[in-house]
Amino acid sequence: MRTLVHITDIHFGKLTAGAMEKMEARIAEIAPDICTVGGDFTMRSRPREWIGARALIERLPGVVLAVPGNHDLPYVNLWERFRHPYRRFKRYIHENPEPTYMDDEIAVMGINTARPWVPHYTWKEGAISDAQAAAAGRFFRQAGANRFKIVFAHHPFLPPPDRPRTYLVRNAAAALSVFEDAGVDMILGGHLHLAYSGDIASFHTHIRRPMTCIQGPTVTSSRLRDREPNGFFHLCIESGRAEVTTWQWSGSDFMKAGARP
Repeated sequence: MRTLVHITDIHFGKLTAGAMEKMEARIAEIAPDICTVGGDFTMRSRPREWIGARALIERLPGVVLAVPGNHDLPYVNLWERFRHPYRRFKRYIHENPEPTYMDDEIAVMGINTARPWVPHYTWKEGAISDAQAAAAGRFFRQAGANRFKIVFAHHPFLPPPDRPRTYLVRNAAAALSVFEDAGVDMILGGHLHLAYSGDIASFHTHIRRPMTCIQGPTVTSSRLRDREPNGFFHLCIESGRAEVTTWQWSGSDFMKAGARP
């Protein structure tokens, strides 16, 4: 069995009081083999926010894999945003914004969907290129048929059930076809600060293979959406199946909200 914790949208610079300490305590108790971090470490990509993010990475247990979010790109310095958009992430978190992990039971790949600019009026939305999708396809095909395969990214591949017009990661449909062909089982995301899950095929009807999408809320930020509490996910993966437990912020601690097979 492998255990994995997925956290996203930390937002150093705008934290829920007390949530960081309790999150770390609960994750330490879980003692996962892997922690995936889905981006938005910072609020405005300020040095002091990155210093906090670096310290957190060093405290998390297990193998830590992380990708950038849109808030992690330079906010004020447009020259740096367009010329070196991931320099701060690489300096403080890791040189590789698309990390991979593989053992005899699971294969995990992070995909960097954060972009300095997309054709959307807010610039905050993301994209996945054909080259990125192809690289993911190669990695997961090399993993063979017997490993549980997980993609994690910052931006969503599936909209909330009640908001089908939500802007998804650009080029999602084409990338999902590649994921399907490579046998991806699960996609973990963030960005929207909303917790929901579903089969990719419920929206992307060209996909035939079951592929679960799990969207995380912000784990520690006070920037909540629709009163969605802070939270994170704990996955137990064994024999090609994943049991997902949701941990939600009660106002004083993170508590189990339920488990599903």
